[in-house]
Formats: sequence, structure tokens, C-alpha cells
Amino acid sequence: MLSSGLLIKESLRLSVQQLLSNKLRSGLSLLGVTIGIFSIITILTSIDALKKDIKGSIDKMGNQVVFVSKWPWTFGDSDYPWWEYFKRSQATYSDYKKLKTRLSKAESISYSVEIDDASPEFKGNVIDNAKVEGTTQEFVDVFDLDIEKGRFFSTMESLSGNAVAVIGGGLAEELNKSSNHILGEDIVVWGRKVKIIGIVKKEGQGGLLGMNNDQKIYVPFSYANNVSFLSPDNDNQAIQVRAKQGVSLDDLMFDIQQHMRSVRKLRPKEADDFSLNQLSIVANGFNGIFSVLNIIGWVIGFFALIVGGFGIANIMYVSVTERTNIIGVKKALGAKRSYILMEFLIESIILCLMGGLIGLIFVGILTYPISSMSGMSFELSVKNAAIGLSISILIGLISGYLPAKKAALLDAVEAIRSK
Repeated sequence: MLSSGLLIKESLRLSVQQLLSNKLRSGLSLLGVTIGIFSIITILTSIDALKKDIKGSIDKMGNQVVFVSKWPWTFGDSDYPWWEYFKRSQATYSDYKKLKTRLSKAESISYSVEIDDASPEFKGNVIDNAKVEGTTQEFVDVFDLDIEKGRFFSTMESLSGNAVAVIGGGLAEELNKSSNHILGEDIVVWGRKVKIIGIVKKEGQGGLLGMNNDQKIYVPFSYANNVSFLSPDNDNQAIQVRAKQGVSLDDLMFDIQQHMRSVRKLRPKEADDFSLNQLSIVANGFNGIFSVLNIIGWVIGFFALIVGGFGIANIMYVSVTERTNIIGVKKALGAKRSYILMEFLIESIILCLMGGLIGLIFVGILTYPISSMSGMSFELSVKNAAIGLSISILIGLISGYLPAKKAALLDAVEAIRSK
């Protein structure tokens, strides 16, 4: 009797022989398994890449930061009338100053407002893709900005409203084409010259959440307010609060809520007229999308695998028919039913593994160009590869069982006499 190792080796030889004897039929049969595994693993790999991108954006922007603003990032409270949101006041600079003196669980607190009509220029050329943001000096600490060159504006510069600016690394790279030394150069904002005193390290593409400092121009809020007369109804105003080391976001949010209610002089029964947001809310909002994508991938893969499974079963039935004489001889020489059954099951599994491996190879090949084009990290993980191979083995077992059982139950004498 053959050992398990020799049995696998013999089954592998017969599988390859079966594939080579009828290449077109075998290729079409394996195609279903290949498409099925490719569809499922591509979706799983994409979801992993998206989750990794979102987590990276959250870590980069501050997973310990709470944003205080007029609008919530998700409208999950059905008991709160939507029109009441319009009655709320914006998170103001005055709110920021009062919170700064009251919060006990905050490591740092900043205020910022994004400005749409700044019309930045450099050496007479309009910078179309730049975003101007007026911030307080603590902004660099709240978001732990990596200042590659120069510095962020100081407390005195912030309070005095000095005409200084810190720009993103991507923008600095663009402006370097017109000037070799960006630090100390003037950039025109609201028709006035502002001196560049710092450059934030370039981060690359912003990914799914688009959270990126590369195209930002940061100026002191006091300066922005003095020269542009910012509207109190600007929807892009927000207060950012970073938690102290060891303080949970829930504790920090409770602390902010109590003091904001005090600042706004709200009665005990009055609802909050502000929203507390955190970046994890955005991430949770994508979970539903990921679930739908997951279902789509499994449905497409399921139908493709059904087709592939029937193809593999067809190959195995043909294989049993073509090798009936050999099966009869093996039985006459003492081969047990379990041996014959195992031989054909292993052959079926090997065929499915071949189709699955081809699908995984295609996924692995596609990850490189997609990563380059999207700026996200697509990679075939060991976990997803294991899932693909496990599904292939399962399909091999299911598809090969009936043909293998038929072969195992053949009568030795009748099998030898068959043509």
C-alpha cells in the first residue's frame, strides 16, 4: 500500500497528466475557480487597504482629538429635529478662549477656520489647489504637525496677528519650481504679503478621507480675522481638543460637554447646541460600505465557484471513466475503497488549488499598479491568501466527492473488463 506522501505525489502526477491531456477543457474548468478566488480575495484585499488607509489617516490627524463644531459628522439621533441644527451657533473664537481656561482633561486646545476666498498667489501666479486656514498657535501641538523646515508661528505672533504663514510640503514642492528658497519668501493672501516661516513635512496623497496638510497654508487666526473680516456664520469653524495622556476620549468629551454647556449658558433641560465629533465616527461610517462590498465580493465569488466546482466535478468524472481499468487493477491487487476515494479527492483538491493559486497570483500582480495609482497600500496578506487556499480545498472536496465515491464503489472485475 502506498504511503500518504506517495499517494499525494501520484495524485499530483495524475492531475497534471489530466490537465495536459485536454488543455482547453481543463483550462475552462479551472477558470471558474480562478475567477471565484480572484473576486473574493480582491474584495477582501481592497477592504483591508481601505481600512488601513482610514486608520492611518485617523492616526495621522489625531485619534485622541475631539472636534467641537456646529454640525455633527453623522446624523444618528432621530429624536433631534434636523432643523434645530440650523439654529445652532458656530464654534467661535470666544468659545475657544473660555474652554481653554476651564478644561482640566485637555493636553492642548486650538481653534481654526478654513477660508474659501483667500485667493493665494506666489510671484504673480494664483495657487488654485491651496487651502488657507486660520489657526491658533496650539494647532501644531494638537495635531502633532511635523515641521520639516523652519517653525510654526509663536503665541505672540498668533495673538498679534503677524503676517506669517506655514505651508504644506506638497505646496512647497510646487513653489520650489519658481524659487529655490521658500523660507522667508512672501506669499500673497487676501492681496497682502505673508512671510513663509515654516514647511510641514510632505505626507503624500490624502487617501480615502482626504486628510492631508500638503496643500495647506496656515496663518494666525487673528491675522486672518483682521484682514478678511471672517463671517461669524462660516461653517468651517471648529475647536480641536487633544486629550491628556491616560485620559479616554469619553472622559474628555464629557468634560468638554459640561464646560461648553456652561459657556453657552444652557439650562439643564435644554439640548446641546453644539456637536462633539471624533475621527472614529468617520471610520465607523464606512463600515456599512465595507459590509456591502464584502457581500458583493462573496456573491460574485460564490457563483463563479459554483461554475468552477461543476467544471472540476466534470473533469473528475471523465478521469474516473478513463481510468476505470486502472482502478480495477488496483482493487484486484488489494487497494481498499478508502485508498481509491482518497486518491481522487486529493486529485480534485490539487486541481482546485491550481485554480486558486492562479487567482491569488493575479491578485498579487495587480496590487502593485493599483497601489501606485491610488496612493494606498494594497497588498495580498497571508490571512487572505490562506482564505483563498482554504476555499479552494473546500471546493475540491465538495466537487470531487461524488466522482471519488463512484470510483471507490466500482467492482474490481467489472472495472477490469470495461473498455
